[in-house]
Amino acid sequence: MERTRRVKGTMIYALCAAAVGTAAILLSKYADGFAEWYAARIFPVFPNTIGRLFSPVPFSVFEALLCAALLGLLLFGARLAVSAVVPSRRKNVRNIAAGGFRVALVVAGTAFLMVSLACTVNYERSTYAALTNQTVEPSTKAELFSLCERLIADAGAVAGEIPVDGDGLFTTAGLDVKGEARASMERLGADVPALSGYYPNPKPVLLSTVMSSLNLTGIYSPVTVEANYNRDTVDYVIPYTICHELAHLKGFMREDEAGFIAYLACLASETPEFRYSGTLNALRYVLNACAREAEPEEYARLRDQLPEQVRRDLLANYAYWQRFQGRPAAVAVRVNDSYLKMNAQEDGVKSYGRMIDLLLAKYRDDAA
Repeated sequence: MERTRRVKGTMIYALCAAAVGTAAILLSKYADGFAEWYAARIFPVFPNTIGRLFSPVPFSVFEALLCAALLGLLLFGARLAVSAVVPSRRKNVRNIAAGGFRVALVVAGTAFLMVSLACTVNYERSTYAALTNQTVEPSTKAELFSLCERLIADAGAVAGEIPVDGDGLFTTAGLDVKGEARASMERLGADVPALSGYYPNPKPVLLSTVMSSLNLTGIYSPVTVEANYNRDTVDYVIPYTICHELAHLKGFMREDEAGFIAYLACLASETPEFRYSGTLNALRYVLNACAREAEPEEYARLRDQLPEQVRRDLLANYAYWQRFQGRPAAVAVRVNDSYLKMNAQEDGVKSYGRMIDLLLAKYRDDAA
């Protein structure tokens, strides 16, 4: 009887969590003004409470929870198997299974609720372009090439100020990357109210090799409200990635917007390392777009303009990711593609390229 009551109580909790999360998602999609009100009034509670609580912890709580869940699952399976095989323990099988079922319901219900409230609802908020009165519109091939040349010049200008390691590659050694990322986002927030306020401490992932095998440079955890980043990538990717994940903590979930915000934050930094990281990452997106749009000789002319430092760092990044090409990475891309499409990003992974439209809008406005 007691076991039945516990199962019923757990099911009620899981159903309530699912109902609240689903209601919030539906309201964000179909109730005019709800998503914007939620982003401004309700969502900040999460980084200011849960995010603030876990911020001082020196490791990723999200990563620790995933490892604990995996270990718990293995121990549960082993205990269940032993009880099923050992005659004297077979009477415990139902109790063990019921306990595992209750834990699974609690974990699933809590995870769905947090993902809904601290992530999914924000996909329906006003775009960053709308909030900052930027006009995003189709651009010509000439404008794209002009943007690429502008970013090449910007990267070359700051390349002479950055530190390099023994291989001549950009390095963040000696720089408080996490602290500067938060400071850069706060500077940007002084001009953009939607980005103002508290930023939790970003966390490097200890098992970053696993992230690399899944083609991930960073991940926002709505369960623990943490900005996690891959510490194993080449150094020029890291400052930009941290700012990208911190943008998610302000409710900007669309990847193209978070990338553009990260670029602006890096430019707002007082350090050449961050300005170089933001510029080079933006340049990489634009170069890839030019490679798709340009004739071979046109792209070759652009490539020949790259400063030697920029060329070395881009090649190092390419060589790093070549080590992780394979089925896990391909599966991860497909999963991410499906997730983005379910959250109002119909272009799927192509939405990452829409950052270029925001860059073009910015430089069009700057030139006006």
